Amino acid sequence: MVARYYRDAARGLYEPTKTNPSFFEGSSSGTALVDNVNALNAAKAQRARVTGLTKLKSVKHVKTDLTMDLKSTPPAVPIVTFLVCYDVSGVNVVDSEGNSIVPASRKPTGLSLVGVANRQYPSPDGWRVDYEQPKAEKC
Repeated sequence: MVARYYRDAARGLYEPTKTNPSFFEGSSSGTALVDNVNALNAAKAQRARVTGLTKLKSVKHVKTDLTMDLKSTPPAVPIVTFLVCYDVSGVNVVDSEGNSIVPASRKPTGLSLVGVANRQYPSPDGWRVDYEQPKAEKC
């Protein structure tokens, strides 16, 4: 699911005007879904698009908590946490004329803590990336 999330985050912005926000629901939920929809809306407003794909350099399991208690406040859902090192050196964001709008200061790699949750547990079909928390600009 982590790989699909990063793939969908880019592919959904290849042609933003043709992407429905619901596209991201197949791989994200929670704040990760909000982040993807916000990126889509920003790309549409700026008439920008993404080229290339993020490459995963490593995905390391950090923690698993399969607690399911929807009546608690906040509700507890099963979540598996990963430390993800990714490479965006092959990803570009271009304006409507095809000019790159990526800042020269962008680092080619990043490190994030990624939580994959399942609000439909124990169904194996409910896993989605729920949040991505940047940890460092390089890994």
